[in-house]
Amino acid sequence: MQDKFFVLMTYALMGMAIALWPLCVTEKRATIAGDLISGSKPPTATITWLTAIVFLIGAIGVTWIIGESVASPLILTIILVALATSISGGRFDVVSMLVGFFSLCVSVTLLWWRHWNGSVDISWYKLSAFFLITLVCTRLFSARVTMEEDRFPTKALIVYTLVAALLTFSTGIFDDRYAFQRLWNHWGAYVGPSELLLSGAAIFHDFPAQYGLGPTALIAGFCGQDCWHAMYFIAGFVTLAYSVLLAVLALSLSRNRWPERLSVLALCLATSYFWTAYPLHVNSPMTTPSVSGMRFLPAMLLLTYLLLSKDIEHSKPKMLVAHVLWALGVLWSIESAFYVTFLWWPYYLFIRRTQGDLFSRVKGFARAGISLFAAGVVLVIVFDGIFWLIYKEGPTLHGILAYAINPPGPLPINWHGAVWYFLLVTVVGLCASLRTWRMTGDTPVFRRGFLLQLLSYGAVSYFLGRSHDNNLLNIMPLLLLVLLQAISTAKSKILSKMSVVLAATLVGWLPTFGWQAWDEDVMQGRVLTFDPKITDEFSPGQPRSALRADALYGIKYIRQHYGEPVTVLDGSFDLMHSSPPAPWSAIHGPENFAFMPSDERREFLYNTAASLKRTGWVIVNRRFPADDWLADFDFAYQRTARLEFGRYYAIRYSPKIH
Repeated sequence: MQDKFFVLMTYALMGMAIALWPLCVTEKRATIAGDLISGSKPPTATITWLTAIVFLIGAIGVTWIIGESVASPLILTIILVALATSISGGRFDVVSMLVGFFSLCVSVTLLWWRHWNGSVDISWYKLSAFFLITLVCTRLFSARVTMEEDRFPTKALIVYTLVAALLTFSTGIFDDRYAFQRLWNHWGAYVGPSELLLSGAAIFHDFPAQYGLGPTALIAGFCGQDCWHAMYFIAGFVTLAYSVLLAVLALSLSRNRWPERLSVLALCLATSYFWTAYPLHVNSPMTTPSVSGMRFLPAMLLLTYLLLSKDIEHSKPKMLVAHVLWALGVLWSIESAFYVTFLWWPYYLFIRRTQGDLFSRVKGFARAGISLFAAGVVLVIVFDGIFWLIYKEGPTLHGILAYAINPPGPLPINWHGAVWYFLLVTVVGLCASLRTWRMTGDTPVFRRGFLLQLLSYGAVSYFLGRSHDNNLLNIMPLLLLVLLQAISTAKSKILSKMSVVLAATLVGWLPTFGWQAWDEDVMQGRVLTFDPKITDEFSPGQPRSALRADALYGIKYIRQHYGEPVTVLDGSFDLMHSSPPAPWSAIHGPENFAFMPSDERREFLYNTAASLKRTGWVIVNRRFPADDWLADFDFAYQRTARLEFGRYYAIRYSPKIH
């Protein structure tokens, strides 16, 4: 993270500005920028052409960022889309065309898997599909056909929920070998800490939990004799709840037009099930649950509650519920703690602000800030006290922050990638909020936009850790809500056109995804397969296991002759399926420790050896660079036996602490 110091500082400063500007700007402050944002007619045609020139230069700059020439098939297709969406009532709007062209160019930065050798590789037929889908979606948002009654589309939501449930719980997609291997690895990162928690080891002291206390404790609480089965149902219901809440909020942001609501539901499915499912080889968000509800549901629950709670500042019970939801989000995981805090604390400061002179406003701000600080202190004391009652010792700060300090597989930020889409959505959302604040002041519409902006910006901290472009795609549902808010409130044709186009491309680019697994799933009739026992195949000897015959023989031999648990070290870093669970060291799930420094692994191995006092085996692939790993085990354990199994060897470790 050291190479991202200036990026992190910029992110923090921008975050402070986004969180606190409503406390500093008066409600009826008119500016030239505000007039342009609000959609007021410019005094002369000069400003119109100046705006057109600015967006033209911006579009040319984005084509350079994505590495495309103006005459490339991709840019020509984008020009056609911009032209087709800028004709209304037989009239052509130059500014609208250039705004659409600019927005479409920015959306290309999302397609990280299509960027090869400085250009974007998309076939003509996929570009044609993009043209048609984006054009139709844009037109649907602009349609004037309305429903007979202005009411929430409950039936549409029910249908959406059924479709979402099918996409969530269907296991046919996991017959794809690539999806299966990703599923095994990513689920093991949840199951490993859960099994350690059940074994009696102290979370955040003896071992860290990559995805936090909430998921670890929830899975452990429903494990029974098999945490893998529990993982299927918990990840499924959490993923479904996240998607349904997204649809509820998105529908509440849509206008009373059935074409628009149809588009909104399509966007919800696209963002929560396909953009988050690794577009290079689309499978399911269940394959990697951390990209969906397992990471974002607590923040989404708090967001939904705050949006539904009118005049919350005048009701102590409502405020208490919000504090409780915030506390649960903090305890869920370290990442969730940041999301819910960045959402609730600035909003709390805003609704508790004091009117009057500067001294009165500062005094009110300080009073509200002290209340939030006190709530944080109480939460820490309660958590630490319960921890001491259970384990007779406290958690370590390093145990809590281990994965925040050492994010898995950190990469430099790609400044030719999806970060530009996020920045543009953020600007659009801020402009829409500024316009609402200037025109109406503190209203439910402004509060809604403020909350959506806070959560979407806070969630981008997830991207700053690893910084792969795909991490930004995983927060696309939250960015979608910001766009829908801008669409519903923007009076400026620039903001309106930009928001609609940016949203429409989230459906338009779907044909460019890698649909191989879904094609096979549909062709073989596996879409309606619901088999939670697929987790039984996360075991050596199963048909799709990547373990070689030598490793399988070694595992069976150790289990038959010693009856002791096994950890396998090879390139897959997979957790072995065992029932009942059989953890013996902190590295019960190797996938959680692949990017952790050696000295930190030793700390957790030593603490777990002291707590569990169990003997176990490490089976190592001879081609795997295991010297550092084995040295870490040697720090806390002593070698008591060694066995050879062809391309693998096994070492028996007993704790040095008795």
